[in-house]
Amino acid sequence: MSFPTEQNPAPPQTPPWGILATIAWLLLSFLVSIVMGAGFYGIWQSGRTAPANLSYDGVAIAIGVLASVPIQVAVLAFAARLRGWTPEGYLALNIPRRGEIVLAVLCVIAITAVFDLLLYVTGRDVVPPFQVEAYQSAKDAGWLIWLSLAIVIAAPIGEEIAFRGFLYRGLVRPGWEMLAIAVIALAWALLHIQYDWLGMMQIFTAGLMLGWFRWASGSTTLAIGMHVLINFVAMIETTIKMELLS
Repeated sequence: MSFPTEQNPAPPQTPPWGILATIAWLLLSFLVSIVMGAGFYGIWQSGRTAPANLSYDGVAIAIGVLASVPIQVAVLAFAARLRGWTPEGYLALNIPRRGEIVLAVLCVIAITAVFDLLLYVTGRDVVPPFQVEAYQSAKDAGWLIWLSLAIVIAAPIGEEIAFRGFLYRGLVRPGWEMLAIAVIALAWALLHIQYDWLGMMQIFTAGLMLGWFRWASGSTTLAIGMHVLINFVAMIETTIKMELLS
């Protein structure tokens, strides 16, 4: 299957959704997916003792992400079709070039190393408490594999399609690309309130990097792959801390 590319796109019948409509569609996709995720978790949790901190519970995170991401993507794909585009064209789900992939991997490794060093020299744990508690609770419940799939695969797909795919398409205007990339990165970082200020700075910086690669390559697929790699490294670091250093 071949995808249209940003460099040589199939001409759409209409322009993208405007800024306000884009934000409205994005919020609707979040609302519907959150309701569905909460519903699935409520069904699973029925008759069980509720965890003390739901936002740090690995099972709740796994169910919420795995149940909500397909719904969220479906809503945004429907919005793209309603505008006269194919979902893959609107969301820029095309195949990046080999050189772009190599550069992206190197940049992810570099930014991860820099922030890990910053965490170390400032006396912070490389693995934050949120990741430790989510890992341990999922392991205790026998849900570690599902948490890993949710964090490493599903979450990057959902977040990149939402932010660097749909939101980017609706916000970016010629000459204002860098401002839109920064605004999107800030909005994405503000969703991660479970981290401290340095953790949120890391997420914001990663968002700038992901947005730049989305702009430079014309591919949300590349941003998804980079996000997968970032989360994979974080999961490996958590596993090492929990299994080998505890």
